[in-house]
Amino acid sequence: MSTNVNTDPSTTVSRLTSAAPSAIAVLEINGPLALDFVKRCWRPNQGDSNLQINAIRYGFTQFDSLANGESIVVCRTAEHSVEIHCHGGRLASEAILRGLVAGGAVEQTVKLRFSAQDTDEIVSEAREDLLLASTLRTTAILLDQLRGSLTQELQWIRSLLIERDIFQATKRLTQLSSRSQLGSHLVEPWRVVLAGPPNSGKSSLLNMLLGYTRAIVHEQAGTTRDVLAEHSSFDGWPIELVDGAGIRTATDAIEATGIEQTLERIASADCTLLLVDRTTGWTETHHKILNHCSKKVVLVVTKSDLIGVNSIELLERTSNIPSSISKRVETSSVSGAGLKELMNAVVAFLVPQSLSQGDPVPFRSRHRHILAAALDCIQKNEIDAAIACLQTQAIRE
Repeated sequence: MSTNVNTDPSTTVSRLTSAAPSAIAVLEINGPLALDFVKRCWRPNQGDSNLQINAIRYGFTQFDSLANGESIVVCRTAEHSVEIHCHGGRLASEAILRGLVAGGAVEQTVKLRFSAQDTDEIVSEAREDLLLASTLRTTAILLDQLRGSLTQELQWIRSLLIERDIFQATKRLTQLSSRSQLGSHLVEPWRVVLAGPPNSGKSSLLNMLLGYTRAIVHEQAGTTRDVLAEHSSFDGWPIELVDGAGIRTATDAIEATGIEQTLERIASADCTLLLVDRTTGWTETHHKILNHCSKKVVLVVTKSDLIGVNSIELLERTSNIPSSISKRVETSSVSGAGLKELMNAVVAFLVPQSLSQGDPVPFRSRHRHILAAALDCIQKNEIDAAIACLQTQAIRE
């Protein structure tokens, strides 16, 4: 397909799948000339380039800008609609999308693609976020909202307010608001920071939690200087694991910068894993780290496999841990002991309440603002204003 600066507004191309790397990516071309656009950039493996509706054809792309064609599957799903299925790597799908745009098609975002058919803004938002969900658990919750769970709950609360059943309306609004924190992490992962002095076992623990070697493990203090962040999931909940420089008095400017960045991550973390080396115990450095922790803290005693070596003395070295830290887990990155318990402890801290299938969950900041505004109006005995907050108009952007 030759580059064409003249666009055809009647022909649009949309990415139906997430931009995140996956096994397969799907692009959709819509418009009266959709078939012509596809024929110009696609060559079948066998036969001619005619496409019958709902017939699956195999072939490869042929763009002037690409030396080698990308293997793709093409399906004409309607009279003026064609899907292209390609490898899910970001570069592969992006190259095809850019080639179609260069040929004159207009790129259309998912939000614009579905806004015409979605009469409920919450349903439209759930559809957008579904493309970004990274686990089956969060996908299932967003699917419930796509099917109307949150919209129906807001409508029910509004009907209670109209009937002046203030007690039940307030109860349901409060319960719904309590799920806002969980809902805000259906797409964005919780940040869990591993913190401790040098050689406390942070990098080893990070590698064990991820299931592969990501961080360099070395007995020399100060090996980790930059902040490492990797995505994973605990019990189906998306987690960003962060490992940074060991906290100590820096020996040079580079290490000092790394320590400063690590302390900043600790301050903004949803949960901090505070590592105590069993062989050295609790130190003043741990107090310094604890002062930077703003939220949940799980104390992780590392190197539990050394418990047989002078075990009474080793236990005494961790006996002065502040009582304010309620959760303590013994782990070993050598044997893997305690890792499952640690992951369960993190999930219990981050997601303290359980959900059932079909439960409504506010998952956007806009939803949280609506709930807060309605509760504020009820507190001021402005019931009609609370009803207005929950009207259809208020649920839309």
